[in-house]
Amino acid sequence: MSLTFSDTTKLSWSNIAQHKKRSILIVVTIALLFGVIMAFNFILQGLRDTILDAALQTTSGQIYLETGYAENGPSSTSGIPIFADQAALDTYVDQSVTGCHGEVVGTITTYQINNTRWVIDQSLAERFGPLDLSLVTKGKIPYLAPSIKGNHFTSYLHHDGHPDDRLVQVGTYPVTETGSPTLPGFNPLNLLLGLVHGSSDSAPPLIVDDGSGKVDDYILALAQERVTRDGYGTVEQLFETRPPETRFVAAFDNYEDALDYYQQSQNGQIATYVKVGNKVYYLLTVDIFGNNINLSIDFDNLQTMLIMLEIILIIVAVIIATLTLAHLIDSDASTIALYRAVGASTGDIYWIYFLYLLELCLLAVLACLAIAAIITGILWLINASALSTRLEDFYVLAKPLSINLFGINQLFFWTIFTIPLIAPLSLLLALRHFSPKYIAKNLKDD
Repeated sequence: MSLTFSDTTKLSWSNIAQHKKRSILIVVTIALLFGVIMAFNFILQGLRDTILDAALQTTSGQIYLETGYAENGPSSTSGIPIFADQAALDTYVDQSVTGCHGEVVGTITTYQINNTRWVIDQSLAERFGPLDLSLVTKGKIPYLAPSIKGNHFTSYLHHDGHPDDRLVQVGTYPVTETGSPTLPGFNPLNLLLGLVHGSSDSAPPLIVDDGSGKVDDYILALAQERVTRDGYGTVEQLFETRPPETRFVAAFDNYEDALDYYQQSQNGQIATYVKVGNKVYYLLTVDIFGNNINLSIDFDNLQTMLIMLEIILIIVAVIIATLTLAHLIDSDASTIALYRAVGASTGDIYWIYFLYLLELCLLAVLACLAIAAIITGILWLINASALSTRLEDFYVLAKPLSINLFGINQLFFWTIFTIPLIAPLSLLLALRHFSPKYIAKNLKDD
C-alpha cells in the first residue's frame, strides 16, 4: 500500500528532526554560499540605481550623447556605405537617433585654430541651466564653463598666450569630479564605486552661438589672426587643412534607450565607417557629461561574473548536499527497510527524501535572504551618510541624495528559483544508495 502525500511530508519533516546536524550543515552551507552573493547583488543593483539617479539629477533626467562622423577613416573602403552628400549622412544619424527613441537637440562644432574652440547652439545651452545673457555686452562672446573647472580650463580661455577678454561666462554645464567617488580607507563598497568614472580633467568652455553671426565673426577673426601670424595663406586654406568638426548632440529621456544607441554605435548596427564623396568618416559617440553611459556596461559585466560564480556555487552545493544525503541514507538503512515493510514503494521512498532536500533548500532560501539582508543592512547603516555626501560632491548635486543598497534584479529571482534545484540534482546523484542491494549490504555491515 503506497503512502499518501501527507504521510511522505510528515516523514520528510521527521528526517529533519532526526538528522539535525546534517540538516543544519546543508542549510548553513547553501545559505552562506548564496547569501553573500545575494548581498553583493543587492548592493550592486542598489548602487547602480543610486548613481544613475545622481547623474541624471544634473541633467533633468536626460542622457546626452555627442554623436557623429569624423574624417580620417580607414584606407580600405570595401563594403562601406556611401552617402551622396553631407545632408544625406546627417539624415542617417538623425534617423539612427530617433530609431532608439532619442532626439537630436543641437550640435557641437570644434575649431582647431590657435587654442581649440568648442561652439554649441544657444537652444542646447539653455537645456543645461539658466543663462545670464545680460553679461554679453558689445563685442563679448558668451560661453558655458564646466561646473568643476579642471587644471586645463584656464588655458582654454587664452589666445596667443594671453587671456581672451572677448569671452564672458554666462552659465555652467554639468560635469563630475575626476576619478571615482570612492570612500576613504578600506571599504567594501569601493569595489563597486571604483567602476564609476568621472569627467576628464579637460572639460572645456563651450561657446554659445545665438545665431546672430557674431560667433562666426569671432571664429573668422581667430582664423585670420592665425593665418597672418603663421602664413597659412588664406582662411579657406586653414580650414581646408584643419576642417571644423560638427557632431550632433542627442538627448534620451530613458537611460536604456541611450545605452541601446551607444551599443549600436559600437557594434556596427549603426555604420562605423561611411564614405561621402572621396572622403571616409568614422562614427564617434561619447557621453558629454562624464562616463555615465559606461556605468551600466561595467556593472552588467560584473553581474555576468556573479552569474558564473553562482553556477560554480550550485555545483559545490550539489556536491555537498549529495555527499550529506548519501551518508544520511546509509545511516537510515534500517529506517528505509522499515518503510518498505509497511508498504512504501520505491517511489514513496524517493519522494520522502526529495521532500526532505526540498524543505532544506526552502529553509536555505529563507536563511540566504536573512544573511543577505543583514550584510546589506550593516553596510547601509555604516556608509549611507558618507556615501550621500561623497556623491553629492562628485556630481555637484543641489540636494542630498537618498542612498539605496537594496536593489532587485533578475539575478535575485534567478538565485531564489535556482537553490531548490539542488534537491532533485542531489537526489539523482545519490540514487544508487537507495537500491535494495546497497541497503541490504549496509544492514549486514551494521
